[in-house]
Amino acid sequence: MKHHALSIRAFTVTELLIVVAIIGFLLALVLVGFQKARTLSRVTSCLSNQRQISLAQAAYAADNGGAYVSPRTALPGTLSTTYTNACGSFPITINKGNTTNASYHSWTASYGAGLVGGTEFEFNLNGTNPLAKALSGGRLYPYMGSFALYRSPLDPSQRIRSYALSAFVGVTTPADLINFGTSWQTWFCSQGITPREWITTHAKHIRVPSQTLMSIVESDGTSGLNYNEQGWMLDPRPPIGTPAPAGAVNPAAWGTTAGWDGWIDTPAFWEPKHITYSYVDGSTETYALQNSNLVSLVEGPPGGGWGPFFPQPADNLAQGPWRRDWMHFRDRLLPGVFPPMVPRYQQ
Repeated sequence: MKHHALSIRAFTVTELLIVVAIIGFLLALVLVGFQKARTLSRVTSCLSNQRQISLAQAAYAADNGGAYVSPRTALPGTLSTTYTNACGSFPITINKGNTTNASYHSWTASYGAGLVGGTEFEFNLNGTNPLAKALSGGRLYPYMGSFALYRSPLDPSQRIRSYALSAFVGVTTPADLINFGTSWQTWFCSQGITPREWITTHAKHIRVPSQTLMSIVESDGTSGLNYNEQGWMLDPRPPIGTPAPAGAVNPAAWGTTAGWDGWIDTPAFWEPKHITYSYVDGSTETYALQNSNLVSLVEGPPGGGWGPFFPQPADNLAQGPWRRDWMHFRDRLLPGVFPPMVPRYQQ
């Protein structure tokens, strides 16, 4: 009987390289899918947190005659003034003139001893949350009930609060800060909008709850801060040269704004394709930045970044849709009060 030797054929180097490449490609697909799934999971959780903030605000209002908590985290420096111009005379007194922070209806109590010279400081030092009282002492905490709801899973910092409330909701003047109302009132009066219409202290004052911003992810890190200071706001006036929309009151005065502040605050750019925010009615939404250059110009590098009050350049075909991102959020500040804009950039 003959015995035949077994013929064993080994892989060639080329075949091994092909196998390794295929395995690497499959692993890359799995990793990309995992990263995307993890990001979307965090986005969903962030949206859920902000929905809870809006619902807590609504519950507070239901218990307090329709009044909202203030987006401020400490009292402003000036508590009363009177607007007098072509619109008429409008006396404004914030907190009934009471200068005690504890008497104010701030949504977080970011003031007092231990909070860095009386200003807001909510940083999670070494994971110990020593200043969580800034949250638990706020008027909204009994309706939130959990520190975790104040922090976005998208936030890479150690701060314990990732969200800010809109500076245009729950206030007598924008952010309950006199200087913005004083500098903005002339333009708004030219459009037939009086300071009385800026008042949003109660739910009944919100004309379009489903389109009015309530909360948003914010990082004041561009200001060199480790915390989120006060409410989130933009200059709602149109930049110089912005064309008037159809039916605008006094269209000749529409795009004549001087001293435009632009992005007073920007959203947090932790996920530029998933900027999360909530509306007054409790619904939530994400927004993808249209102009990626905005991130580097505001935050840097290159350079240190512009930071807050960023007056981005005008739209043009060469540089891209500069105002489109700003307009997206601007038109969600007080729809039904602030007139909509006309896009400058057309694709």
